[in-house]
Amino acid sequence: ELYRATYQRVVSGEPAARDHFDVYLDDGVMYHVKEPCVPEDVGRVVFMNVVPDRFERFKGPFHRSGVVFEGKCMAILPLPDYPVSGIRTGQKGTRRWELETGYRRWEVEIGSLRRPGSPTP
Repeated sequence: ELYRATYQRVVSGEPAARDHFDVYLDDGVMYHVKEPCVPEDVGRVVFMNVVPDRFERFKGPFHRSGVVFEGKCMAILPLPDYPVSGIRTGQKGTRRWELETGYRRWEVEIGSLRRPGSPTP
C-alpha cells in the first residue's frame, strides 16, 4: 500500500527526464519509474552521479533500491542534503547481459537542483 501511494504521488507530476525509465524528483528523493515492468528492467545496476561541491556516486543492483509491484517498478534514491549543479542517472548492465537480453544501458542528465531550505551556492 505504501509503494502504491508513493507511486501515485510521484507520477502525478512531470518527470525530470525520460528514457527507459521516467525519472522523477520529489521531496529530496529521485525515483526511476517504469510501467509496464518486466524482469529484464530490474536486472541491472541503478546509478546516480552527483556534482559539484563534492562528487558522489551512488549505485547498486535494482533490488537494493527498488521495488516491483502491480506490473510497475520503482527505484528510490535519496538525494544529498547539499545543493548540486547536476545529476547523471540511469541504468547499466554488463556487456554480456546486454547482448543476451537486448537491453541497453541508458542515462539522462538533470540540471541544477536545490533542496528546499538549502543555501544558495
